[in-house]
Amino acid sequence: MMTNAKKYDFDVVVAGGGVAGVSAALTAARSGLKTLLLESQISLGGLATNGYVTGVAGLIDGNCKEWLDRLEAEGDLVRRPHQSSIDPEKGKFMLETMLLEAGAKILYGAYVTGAVVKNKNIKEIICHTKSGPLVISAGMFIDGTGDADLAAYAGVPYEVGSPEFNGYNMSTTLAFRMANVNMNAYGEANRAWMAKQGGGNKVRDKFSMLSELEDEAVKNGDMPQFVFPTALMYPVPGTTSDNADVCVMTTHSFNCKNTDAEDLTRQIIEQHKQIAWMEKFFRKYVPGFDKARVTGVANIHGVRDSRRIVGEYVLKDTDVACAVKFPDAVAQFPEFFDTHHPTSVRIGFMRHIHMDEPKAPAVCRPAECSDEMHPFGRPKGKYEARVNPLDYCEIPYRSIVPLKVDNLLVVGRCVSAEFHAIAAVRVIAPSMSTGMAAAIAASLCKKEKITPRELNGKLVRQAMIAQGVPLDNPPGGHWAAVKKELKGEFVVLPGDFVGVMTKDGIKTHM
Repeated sequence: MMTNAKKYDFDVVVAGGGVAGVSAALTAARSGLKTLLLESQISLGGLATNGYVTGVAGLIDGNCKEWLDRLEAEGDLVRRPHQSSIDPEKGKFMLETMLLEAGAKILYGAYVTGAVVKNKNIKEIICHTKSGPLVISAGMFIDGTGDADLAAYAGVPYEVGSPEFNGYNMSTTLAFRMANVNMNAYGEANRAWMAKQGGGNKVRDKFSMLSELEDEAVKNGDMPQFVFPTALMYPVPGTTSDNADVCVMTTHSFNCKNTDAEDLTRQIIEQHKQIAWMEKFFRKYVPGFDKARVTGVANIHGVRDSRRIVGEYVLKDTDVACAVKFPDAVAQFPEFFDTHHPTSVRIGFMRHIHMDEPKAPAVCRPAECSDEMHPFGRPKGKYEARVNPLDYCEIPYRSIVPLKVDNLLVVGRCVSAEFHAIAAVRVIAPSMSTGMAAAIAASLCKKEKITPRELNGKLVRQAMIAQGVPLDNPPGGHWAAVKKELKGEFVVLPGDFVGVMTKDGIKTHM
């Protein structure tokens, strides 16, 4: 029999130790708040570290920039203009070090299993741990679980999946790590394949070299079926390009229900099998991988979306497409729609939404998409709209403030956003920005004795700017270079990406 529940009391409790939750706990502790971070695993960083999604997407600033700078100083970062990649193991340790330096308390192996709500305030949350149940009270709670678990227990309204896709979530991926890869040979082969497709001045017909090689492997009986080859390969710092370790994102499951334990199990088993297939495929068919071997499988499943809370403002798909700016913005997003297609193994991505009329600065054209792109019926709107690679949207503070509960903020991939708009918040850098914003809001609310709903989000924005986050300027660095370089006619590429036809050929902002 378990003993009586142990009780804790804090100023701020953060549920979930992914990058958004860590960012929130870090800023809360540095603000002088007594802070507890609850994490179900035995290390921090979520999908970025435990999930081997080691390429850091989005606009890097604030806590994300500090994390990467500290990793680089230790030799644990491959710095690139876009999507620098981390050592996943060292990334975990660095996040833990930063939290402990700030004075936050960490509790591993803790699962939120319930919440007691009175008068629109969470009075206590209940956690399952190895030592029995814990009852934890706090003035403010921050949900960084990725699945909005705490918010759901507290009665916050939420949405799951896309009505456009019969409620299915985006496809999921289980990443893995490979050693003994010659990335020089792979790069040479890929460049040669691109040249055969017509070089940089032609919109090629096929998605990638890997998709062509997979078709060959399936035809020859060396793979039982085609696996959508996202094949993002992030180099692991400290290894050489001719004998590299890489984190690979290739496996895919479709028709996903990501709040259903049985379906999640189905997906994971599918992807375990795909990893075994892919190792053999890479060794036999892909240049540079003849000696490669799988050395690790991510211990967090690559779920891209599940619950999305309904907040004071729901970030709209059209906000992202049309680069909308907000007076209470707490993050900037200069990337494309990162919607992984819920049902199609061949299409793989959906980088566009539909609108009734073209609207700048979105890249629009009359709809040409197929029935496979929209298997449950064409969405309303005669025009496809894609993100303009020369612009960016913003994420408002109001999207992290949930309805119905007054002492809760929600960060990371489960904030208030429509299905495609979640792309703007779910990747690493903006997730850390929403985490930072939530902690600043918690500190301001405690000081002013008000709720997050009563707090003017402009004050959060101003505080972030004062702490060195350049929200008052357009994205710099890589994104400023993109804006300067990409001048020409917009074209739609395989994978539903937007490219620009320049005098030097087709270029993208990836």
